[in-house]
Amino acid sequence: MKVYAALEGPGMCHTQKIGFFGEPLSGASFTHEIEGLLFRGPDAARRIAVFPDIYGLTDFYKGYASYIAGQGAEVWLTNPWAPFGELPEMTREAAYERRHKLKDRAHCDRLQKFLAHHEIDTIIGFCIGGNFAFELARRGYDGTNIPIYPLPWGMQNQDPVAPAFDYLETLDQQVTILMGEADHLAGPENIRKLSGAAAINDKLTLYLYSGSNHGFFTDIDGNDAALKANARNAIEKVNQTVF
Repeated sequence: MKVYAALEGPGMCHTQKIGFFGEPLSGASFTHEIEGLLFRGPDAARRIAVFPDIYGLTDFYKGYASYIAGQGAEVWLTNPWAPFGELPEMTREAAYERRHKLKDRAHCDRLQKFLAHHEIDTIIGFCIGGNFAFELARRGYDGTNIPIYPLPWGMQNQDPVAPAFDYLETLDQQVTILMGEADHLAGPENIRKLSGAAAINDKLTLYLYSGSNHGFFTDIDGNDAALKANARNAIEKVNQTVF
């Protein structure tokens, strides 16, 4: 069993720039199996793919990809939503309307080819991106795999992937999960279920942050000392796991 409680709020997915990450680098557009932006840091020793949430390539993700690149990586920030255009407004309703146009299983087929083609050694997925990270682990991806506040109970879709709860207890690839214990999208029952899967399967490492909600990385710029400490711990935990 590897379940770690952390330090000690509401949260959402990421639309805003985060000061802690510093000024973003200029990402170069790429179009292969997947579209997105590529950020190259100095002396890049790792090849990392970042899967964003339903809001897409917001300033948060450009900043985070730049921050990770600065640690010594080539970071491929993928954009699942590119075929469907920019959001008309940065609202949850608009994001969900666009989200439902994506075919999840077909998207993961493309991601699988993309990871192999570019020899990506690490994937970091946020929210729905964490679900895609789980699915790739289920398919056998054996690189460093970090879902951050994923949705393991699954999401409805026209071309769905299996909910991670269907297979987490028997998953045979290493996965490191970061989750807020007060995640309002999960609720207490799903948090207990995720903790139970991590207790059963030693391939799963779960860092569970007391008091933190969904999207708690943004608390790094907040005023609540405990939530800020959680966010810093989680960001550093990813760095330690990757580098």
